[in-house]
Amino acid sequence: MRVSKFTTLILSTLAIAFLGLSAAQAAEPTLLGKYKDWAAYSYGSGSSRICYVMTEPKSMRPSGANRGDVFLMVTHRPGQNVRNEISMRAGYPFSERSRPFVQIGSDKFQMFSGVTEGGENRYWAWLQNTGDEDRMARAMRRGSTMIVKGTSERGTLTTDRYSLSGVSAALTKINETCQ
Repeated sequence: MRVSKFTTLILSTLAIAFLGLSAAQAAEPTLLGKYKDWAAYSYGSGSSRICYVMTEPKSMRPSGANRGDVFLMVTHRPGQNVRNEISMRAGYPFSERSRPFVQIGSDKFQMFSGVTEGGENRYWAWLQNTGDEDRMARAMRRGSTMIVKGTSERGTLTTDRYSLSGVSAALTKINETCQ
């Protein structure tokens, strides 16, 4: 799995802005391991330690749509009592009317976008119901493919297909690292 310099910059910026980490703590995530189509990372230490797994889509529709970095993450922030926070970056600003969702087998998970917060948040979506986070993580472990759909501010409906190969091992690694 390729993680671009831009992706690393975005993750570091988000860590500084949203999680209150210093620039030194957020400068470079540590790769914990690559597990087929997923990678596990950590950064920070003590109560500010954060662990996450991430992957990029295997296919994106419509092909040729103008998009930036696209990826999905599962994050643990034990110092804030957060586990299995699901987020995705769509590579475009979402439409205000977009109702992004994830489908794994017959399980569907509703998301919401960060359009109303503005800025970089317009490119991101999170699970609407935080009570679904553990259920989605379990569905990811037993599934093989995950589909994410959303609508850009230009009105383009996108469909991204992610492989779930390696997600179980990657999640196990962050569970061990960020208990």
